[in-house]
Amino acid sequence: MAGLSPLVAGVRNFVEQHVPEGDGLEERQMFGMAMWLVRGNMFLGVGLRSGRLLLRVGEENVEGILEAHPLGVERCGAASGRVFPGTVMVDQEHFRGDTLMAPWFDYAMAHNRTLCSKASAERPRKKRPREAPPAADGDVAGEEATEAAAGEAAAGAGTARPRPSSTSGGAFARCVLDVIRRIPRGRVAAYGQVAALAGAPRNARQVGHMLKEGLCAGGAPWHRVLGASGKISLPASGGGDEQRRQLEAEGVVFQEGGAVAKGARWERSEPFYA
Repeated sequence: MAGLSPLVAGVRNFVEQHVPEGDGLEERQMFGMAMWLVRGNMFLGVGLRSGRLLLRVGEENVEGILEAHPLGVERCGAASGRVFPGTVMVDQEHFRGDTLMAPWFDYAMAHNRTLCSKASAERPRKKRPREAPPAADGDVAGEEATEAAAGEAAAGAGTARPRPSSTSGGAFARCVLDVIRRIPRGRVAAYGQVAALAGAPRNARQVGHMLKEGLCAGGAPWHRVLGASGKISLPASGGGDEQRRQLEAEGVVFQEGGAVAKGARWERSEPFYA
């Protein structure tokens, strides 16, 4: 992420200094934000243009945080009327500098620790994307085999689980994340397909909005979800270039018009949630 603003660079430095070694820190740029994941779960991000801080703090903690910080903090999506449970946005004047940043970092990390399993906590810290060396051929092959096997096993799962009674909150979001994690490496699914597999075929737009807001970034292969035409829907500077890069790294072939080759489509149609 060359040419970062001093604000984003400051958050990066704070995160790298305060996330313990061995916690699997990852840095990504997507949906117009610099984002950081710990143990595979997104816990905070900064808008590259807006300069606002996005925190994943858990729905059970949001009201307490809003009461403790009445100025410059709101639920993520509050302005648009499409609130995303468990997340808040913070204006930059309230987190600029280490002293102001510390409590926000603590909120996000405290929630992150409730999400993480012992196995994921043991993963080594990852370097920044631009610095990471290419994986050895054997490592890539092993990773592809593991993910393909997991995808095939999931596709062959038996009875669908009941979907949540509501598709407007965190329960549906968890179903969507579960479906996205099942998409095999080197395959893509459409927004509508993901919604249908999550038990709500009419909620394709909501799936797209979740991905646009970056709330599926935590440990889920968001880049494997495309528009119904098989094309990348995001603008190039808003995550589209990164999405194509990741798909091509997995062997996905793009045709002249920008759509992926038919062989890359995930053929799963039986819903995981009925």
